[in-house]
Amino acid sequence: MYRVLCDGLPIYDLRDENLVLIDPKLDLEVNKAGSFSFKMPPQHPQYELPQKMLSCIQVFQDEEEVFNGRITECKIDFYNRKHFTCEGQLAYLNDSIQRPAEYHDMTVRGYLESLITSHNEQVKKDRQFKVGIVTVTDNNDSLYRYTNYNSTMKEIKEDLVDDLGGYLRVRNVNGTAYLDYISDYDNVSTQSIEFGENLLDFSRNTDVSDIATVFIPLGAKLEESPIAALEQRLTIESVNNGSDSLVNLDAVKKFGYITKTITWDEVTTPKMLLYKANKYIADYQWDSMTLEVNAVDMHWTDADIEQFKLGDKIKAHSSLHGLDRYFPLSKMSIQLNNLSSSKFTLGTVTNKSLTARVQEISNTASKAVETIPVPSAIVKQAVDQATALITAATRGHVVTTANEQLIMDTNDVNTASKVWRWNLNGLGYSGTGYNGTYKTAITMDGQIVGERLVGGSVSAEKLDITYRNQVIKEIADAEESARSDAENYTDGELKKYYTKSEVETSIKNTKEAVLLSAKETAEQYVDGKLKNYSTSAQINVKTDSIETEVRKKVGKSEIVSTINQSAEKIKIAANKISLEGIVTVNNRFKVLSDGSIECTNGKFTGTITGSKITGSTINITDSKGCTIDLDASGLRISANKYTDIFGHQGGTLTIGTTASILESMFSPISFQPASGGIWNMPLADGCNKFRFVWNVMSSSYVEIQTLYGAFGLTAWSSDKKLKKNIVNSEISGVDEIMKIPHYAYDWIDKDYHVNCGYVAQDMENVNKSFVLKIPQKDEKGKFLGYNYQIDETNIIPVITKSIQELVTRVIELEKKYEQ
Repeated sequence: MYRVLCDGLPIYDLRDENLVLIDPKLDLEVNKAGSFSFKMPPQHPQYELPQKMLSCIQVFQDEEEVFNGRITECKIDFYNRKHFTCEGQLAYLNDSIQRPAEYHDMTVRGYLESLITSHNEQVKKDRQFKVGIVTVTDNNDSLYRYTNYNSTMKEIKEDLVDDLGGYLRVRNVNGTAYLDYISDYDNVSTQSIEFGENLLDFSRNTDVSDIATVFIPLGAKLEESPIAALEQRLTIESVNNGSDSLVNLDAVKKFGYITKTITWDEVTTPKMLLYKANKYIADYQWDSMTLEVNAVDMHWTDADIEQFKLGDKIKAHSSLHGLDRYFPLSKMSIQLNNLSSSKFTLGTVTNKSLTARVQEISNTASKAVETIPVPSAIVKQAVDQATALITAATRGHVVTTANEQLIMDTNDVNTASKVWRWNLNGLGYSGTGYNGTYKTAITMDGQIVGERLVGGSVSAEKLDITYRNQVIKEIADAEESARSDAENYTDGELKKYYTKSEVETSIKNTKEAVLLSAKETAEQYVDGKLKNYSTSAQINVKTDSIETEVRKKVGKSEIVSTINQSAEKIKIAANKISLEGIVTVNNRFKVLSDGSIECTNGKFTGTITGSKITGSTINITDSKGCTIDLDASGLRISANKYTDIFGHQGGTLTIGTTASILESMFSPISFQPASGGIWNMPLADGCNKFRFVWNVMSSSYVEIQTLYGAFGLTAWSSDKKLKKNIVNSEISGVDEIMKIPHYAYDWIDKDYHVNCGYVAQDMENVNKSFVLKIPQKDEKGKFLGYNYQIDETNIIPVITKSIQELVTRVIELEKKYEQ
């Protein structure tokens, strides 16, 4: 018996002669919102009750709700009868839009929940949904989708249903509308459609455009082909008694011989190709049929007979028409006032082509080799724990209902807190009551849910392991201290001011790749000055590449480094790249462990900074055309007319040499202005060479090569801008001076006597900084030893320090004498 309610009040019930509607018709179809239409006469007691887009219309068959929706259209005819058209709850998803967003690495359920959350934020409570059962899965379990101002319904249909298949279903339970997304309806109806009983008429449509009865499976391409112009593929001929084809004899009897090929590019062995082909033929639904029937739901006449429900698998039998098989109930059109005119559509309306079926074939992994697991301590502990728990369960209540089996700590679902629940959808345990959370479960979609999975080994075509850990952290210091100091903390110190962080590690094994990932997210920080903080890393191993990615995000700033490796190349992208050890490229470029570089040729742009450059030829050219050339012949600095050298616009400065690069620093210097002529830098009599020496340990000096050897002219720089760590000297100047020996001597090559002077070697024993050691070389550059020279720039400060100390002592003595 059908009943209709409007806003909770009855408007149609054949038991009440006043509650009558004209031509009430209910249309239901899988993945559609469904509709309900009726006419209401003006004398109806609830004539003014239904309101367009506001009223809730419910249709019940006995006590089960079969339609729930709203009024979308209301017209009044000549006789003041109101014509109402209603749409089902699924249409509420057209009331919201999905703004531009990017979703990646999401499960089917996760993506659907994101869309429904956005929908719920835009509509009233009575138009909201909660995601219920989701059994549709993605092959990789990692969706990548975009949304861009489409309605929520359109996004769900295009991004999920059209791509992954499955069915949308709305269930209303205790005032909550649950949106299910299921791969298939699970109920097989006990009522069938029988010719001569409840089958009145039917029309049949069989699509044979893609039927094949003989299959030729083809594998990967072969390197060689007997016909040069054609490619040859792997066949099953060697493992199929010399035949390259498989024949479905049952199909041949019905349709004759229809031959088609099917290709697996990734299969490289005949045995695997034969296995896949046999499995394909066994699973292939070669005969797709739809039936539109006029039938009587026997439940209308006998309440004990199961009623037809949308999505049920129903057996249709008519020996007269050669019909005997199960079909899904995909569409229902019920005339509430004339049930015998009702129509049912059995079978799927849209057939999948052979091409679409081929694309759905999964690359089934090879069968795992059976091994005997070695018991470990972890497994033994788990077995002991399970044994203790089960054997200790001496109490409990077993309750059997029409739909499920219950084992509870009380015999009442309203009072039980510990519940084992077993029904068609799965087996699960809840520690929070019958309607609580089932954290331990085995469900019909093939998933095992639990805190921990323990076993000797795991073999699977797909493996997805995720560990998520939330840690509530104590705040290291008082909140006010954190607020005042927050801006000064580094990333590591910043972490301790978060009150909660979540760490998630995951291993996902799919038919195409293995993904290892880890992520830490910190949130609920103590003050607005602190930022959201997260780090993540993942390794994605595919059949032809390895992709590594590390991310760090603080607030809106994000740093990403990646390494992508394939057989052809490796790509590294990061803000900073550090390589340890000796790095060699094509045997022509080498970075040594000490930081030096060896290469055959080089081209540099930008700035080169360093203390030493070594090479046979050095050429430097800037953007303005100025050049520096250095080779065995000398050093040349050339400038164009836009550059000043010695007050001249342009010209060439040359330091000539005929020996080595080192000797080039000893050669005469000349300057040739662009305007003409040549200038030679004058040198002292007897001085034929000079060079600049930058001495890190002591003073810098100009080295002069003379007939008597090399001598140094010190350059004493004392600019404060060049110094750091300036403090008062603590040495005793008098003590240092007292260590210095003084001598009288004659110069060997000079007729000259000195009454008081130094010997540099003895001065070096007093303080090494008091001496310059000038290297001596012959004309060919061979090292001959050192000439020692006094560095007055380091002795004078000690002398002035000792004078100050002596003056201070004199003043103190004078004060004592006056007293």
